[in-house]
Amino acid sequence: MRKIISPLLFALPFQLFAQNYSISLIPDSLLKNANAVKRYEELRFEIKEPGRAKVYSKTAYSILNEEGERYAAYATYYDKFHDINYIDGNLFDASGKTLKNVKKKDIEDLSGNDDESLMVDTRFKVHNFYYRSYPYTVEYEEEDDLDGMFDIPDWTPQQSNILSVAYSKFVIVAPKNYALRYKLNNITQQPVITESGDKRTYTWEIKNITAKVAEPVAPKWKELRPSVLVAPSDFEIQGYKGNMSSWENFGIFINSLLKGRDVLPDAVKQQVHQLTDGIKDEKEKIKVLYNFLQQNTRYISVQLGIGGWQPFDANYVFTKRYGDCKALSNYMVAILKEAGLNARYVLIRGGEDENDIITDFPSNQFNHATVCVITGKDSVWLECTSQTRAAGFIGSFTGNRHAILIDEKGGHVVATTRYEGADNTDVRHISAQLDEAGKLKASVTARYTCMEQEDLHDVINFYPKDKQLEYLKKSIDLPDYDVSSFNYTEVKSEKPYIDEQLELVANNYASVSGKRIFVMPNILSKSNGKFKNLDQRVYPVDYKYAFISIDTVDITIPAGFKVESMPKNVDVDNQFGSYSIRFNVTETSISCTRRYQQKAGRFPASDYQVLVKFFDDMFKADRSKIVFVKKEG
Repeated sequence: MRKIISPLLFALPFQLFAQNYSISLIPDSLLKNANAVKRYEELRFEIKEPGRAKVYSKTAYSILNEEGERYAAYATYYDKFHDINYIDGNLFDASGKTLKNVKKKDIEDLSGNDDESLMVDTRFKVHNFYYRSYPYTVEYEEEDDLDGMFDIPDWTPQQSNILSVAYSKFVIVAPKNYALRYKLNNITQQPVITESGDKRTYTWEIKNITAKVAEPVAPKWKELRPSVLVAPSDFEIQGYKGNMSSWENFGIFINSLLKGRDVLPDAVKQQVHQLTDGIKDEKEKIKVLYNFLQQNTRYISVQLGIGGWQPFDANYVFTKRYGDCKALSNYMVAILKEAGLNARYVLIRGGEDENDIITDFPSNQFNHATVCVITGKDSVWLECTSQTRAAGFIGSFTGNRHAILIDEKGGHVVATTRYEGADNTDVRHISAQLDEAGKLKASVTARYTCMEQEDLHDVINFYPKDKQLEYLKKSIDLPDYDVSSFNYTEVKSEKPYIDEQLELVANNYASVSGKRIFVMPNILSKSNGKFKNLDQRVYPVDYKYAFISIDTVDITIPAGFKVESMPKNVDVDNQFGSYSIRFNVTETSISCTRRYQQKAGRFPASDYQVLVKFFDDMFKADRSKIVFVKKEG
């Protein structure tokens, strides 16, 4: 039976000992560079036993301007494992006077369904005072019961760089015999540990954290902010017990969720053998079976109860012809094994902008499941939610990171496919004719590979022709131009590429002044990036993505004109990459070859000025002009 707790009982102590939220009490140091100030935070997590816990939170934010509004709204979730006992809240003006209290009728209750979900049991409680007279303060208080404990909330007192923090406290209460695991990130403070009876309490406190100025090409704030990561050792959820003190143990638990769910219907087994029994090459088998999956299933999310972690069985996917990432990956593993292939279920953190998992802290850090097929000394990765990608290509969604591979012995840290600069390329050739009025006609051929073709892959697979043209035009930086024709040819493989062909006309590409024509020979690859000079760089420079871009341009000189002046060749090579642009002239044409390579890596803050100059030099060289002059006589 769910316990009903009166909000009044918990709200009363804070009414008796109410805090003063006057804006005048905020130190100037916390106002500097801040759009909001966290005035107070208390997060308390009490572990009752491996499968039960209670969570209490109280937060207060002073909203200084419109940019700080993200901290004014309140949202929390509940599901089969998560009961909200109560939510309370208050609104205060700049002087700290209470203007309004949260009313139950004002709290919205929303479904967690989205466009890709058929069914989820997650719901959200949402509230906003919609007060816009700055500055003001909002305060919220919540208590929840957890029935099932797969996660323990992390402590992240400073969620973003625009937020300063006056005070934040994190408390974990656990049985004395409970092996609590935590990891400090950008914080050196160890917890204050106290004991009372059979309980042990861990307490962290932090005060007066100032807002930080955002810096270009810095690591994501998630890596820079102070935080304490916490994970259970022994845990239980919906009758399933486990231990995540090691990745091996974590994988053993996942195996318990997968057990018996890989049994294929006889009809599928027959199809598998019909498709592959005559094929000896393992990679060809994988390709055939991956195509079979793509043609016969589609991605739909279903998240109910333990289904957030446990996949539907193989027969369900066969019958329904759909599944989420877990179900499709489990189904694919079963199909591959039926064909005699060494396939493994894999947990990963997917997303182009997601950070890699923390490999030395076993915990539930995952949002996605995928498949790895081991072939000799090689591995083939399969993204089972895609109906358009080639077998073996996982790209920016799950490439260049670590994952947990599940086998009979448990979980193991593995690295996914790494895409280097030589893999991610765009190579373009432009053949152009320029007339004496400055009009440019150009024929363009280009090839985009691996990560460089990802956006274009989505465009040509999901957009109609007119929308493809819209996308193309947005990618071209030319004045007064039109695309006469365009065409794409896609080759799907472990290292896929897309060939582009287009014809375009730019009516006023070159500037005409008297008997001279001024033209930029670098037509389509002008860099727009320039970095601001900083008095003092704090954070390292972070480039996660490496690529190579090469442009070759040939321009026919207008009849009756000759080259009067040529720009100098430029060559730059440093820790961030390399850039070169070279020019050549004949009687009838000029050529321009531009090559830019970006290296991936994390570079010290002291190198930032090198990056600034690098991009300044590139920006200037990309806009170099050749001058044609009319011949005499």
